[in-house]
Amino acid sequence: MRLRRTGAVLAVCLFLSVAGCTGLALEEESDFVAGEANVTGADELAYTHNTTEWQNVTRSVEAAGQEREVTVSNRGELFVARTADGSPGATFAVVSSPQVRLAGQEMNPVAGWSQRDLLTEFSGQFDQYGNLTDVEERETRQVTMLGTEADMRVFNATMDGDDGEAHDVVVSVATVEHEGDYVVAVGIRGLNGADLSATSGDTEALVREVDH
Repeated sequence: MRLRRTGAVLAVCLFLSVAGCTGLALEEESDFVAGEANVTGADELAYTHNTTEWQNVTRSVEAAGQEREVTVSNRGELFVARTADGSPGATFAVVSSPQVRLAGQEMNPVAGWSQRDLLTEFSGQFDQYGNLTDVEERETRQVTMLGTEADMRVFNATMDGDDGEAHDVVVSVATVEHEGDYVVAVGIRGLNGADLSATSGDTEALVREVDH
């Protein structure tokens, strides 16, 4: 399976366009911006901050017989752990996506996505490290994220390396709803053929340190 790069914010906005917004009161909020989700103490696990990325899309929708604009903004933070030779060996992303309530309905599709769906939609966070392919679910673990017990799905996959070869990687995905956002954590271990045992337990530890 090759993951598609559709963009979660675009999915939100496409959904809004067909979700029956005509009954929306014009005074309702039209800008939905995710709060910051980050990782406390990532450096203690030898992960350094790599990038912050905003995904913003504005789309016109019909509300109460009038056109109005709705803006949705997701925020992603990416961290990387490097091997002794300086190449990326593992990476971790935390993405926050706002709840979108219009006319009393939740319209952010993130709310109903499975962990596999979340991986598919947010895998663009890892484009700089290669493409994920051959994704197969391996197990489910229980983790505590932002004070909530959550399922963390673990997948086996392959990923292109800097050497042009495909390497086995382990991908873990967890999500919780927290203070008006959906917070998604995705960890990938084994980049560029890095020793998986060297980062065993990293993703769970990073998930526990997510703040929002």
